[in-house]
Amino acid sequence: MQRKPRFKYSRVIAVTGGIGSGQSTVCSILKEYGCKVIDVDRKAKQVIAKDKFLQKELQTAFGDNIFFRNGRLNRHQLAGIAFRDEEKTHQLNKLVHPRMVAEIVEEMEEARFSQRYPLVVIDAALIFEISIEQMFDSIIVVYASLKTRIERIKLRDKLSEEDIRARVNRQIPLEEKRKWADFEIDNNGSLDDLRIQTKRIFDKLVEQIPVERNFK
Repeated sequence: MQRKPRFKYSRVIAVTGGIGSGQSTVCSILKEYGCKVIDVDRKAKQVIAKDKFLQKELQTAFGDNIFFRNGRLNRHQLAGIAFRDEEKTHQLNKLVHPRMVAEIVEEMEEARFSQRYPLVVIDAALIFEISIEQMFDSIIVVYASLKTRIERIKLRDKLSEEDIRARVNRQIPLEEKRKWADFEIDNNGSLDDLRIQTKRIFDKLVEQIPVERNFK
């Protein structure tokens, strides 16, 4: 049996964009190439699910209806409140993000020191909004036109255009994020085109990572 290579230095990469830009699709492609992907949205849900004190803080800030009777978070209810008001958005971020970032760092370091992955990839829309861009070796920004993004979100999340625009307006404009990117991916085209761009960036990122192939 051929042994898997060990990567002496895994690079830590953020894949970001805006809601509906396609960053999670890019991350799923990178996962196919053997990268470790940490989904920030999923991590936030896990943090809320296990932290009873945080749940009480969220209920105080946003109301009891943000949780179902079985204790699960009603994400649509919470988002509907938080993303229509800038002050509420800030309040949500202040409560959840410090706990979430701590857990991301722990999982990121565990993956990096395992030497199993060429890249440790953080899938997160709010890299710049919560000022964690310095954590990463490189940042990939995935972008698409607003029209394309709105159509995708309507199909995926069954949200109204008003709700979608409210969420878009709570994020830094994609054009600004593109200025700060180390790499850009244009996701206005086909999935095949997206794969080609992603593979090109993956190859560029891993070409200088030392690999140990013969080990006991």
